[in-house]
Amino acid sequence: MATAVELQREDPRARVNATLGMVFFIGSWSMAFGTLFLSYFILRQRVGIWPPPGIALPSFPMAAAATLVLLLSSVVLHRAVARVRRGAPGAAALWAAATAIGVLFAGMQAWLWYDLVLSGRTVESGAYESLFFGLTWVHAAHVACGLVALLWMQVGLLTGRYGVHRISPVSNAAMFWHFVDVVWVVLFVAFFVL
Repeated sequence: MATAVELQREDPRARVNATLGMVFFIGSWSMAFGTLFLSYFILRQRVGIWPPPGIALPSFPMAAAATLVLLLSSVVLHRAVARVRRGAPGAAALWAAATAIGVLFAGMQAWLWYDLVLSGRTVESGAYESLFFGLTWVHAAHVACGLVALLWMQVGLLTGRYGVHRISPVSNAAMFWHFVDVVWVVLFVAFFVL
């Protein structure tokens, strides 16, 4: 196994291209989520009273806790990337902690669905449930992809494939995770605050 010192440094142009590619990728998904949120607000306007009376709402305390957990994951991940950039020790441990916190968030998100289903609400129950399940399912797919990317980067950090010599995969995976975080905050505000 080669150490970071023996590995060839990442070409600056390749780093810029990889980051630009991630920016375009996130931009395209931002437009997709923007379309979904626009649909949400159009349907919400048509209902009149929102949320519709007589429906079981998802647990606000659980959703708020999940939001804080996801924000914590992003903060820890940001610190991990900063350590990788400096070549400081402990980056892999912070990365693993951020990933574990992300897995906790995924479990909390699943609990929100389970709680609604236990109260007899499914995707077919009405406009609110359809929108809630639909938007959070799309978000969950991105959480799953983000967790796979974080795990892949974790292996790369532990084996020395990624580090100060090759930072763009690490920073791009973190950028995608922060995008997932921002989308959840918008979902939280749309469903639980407004």
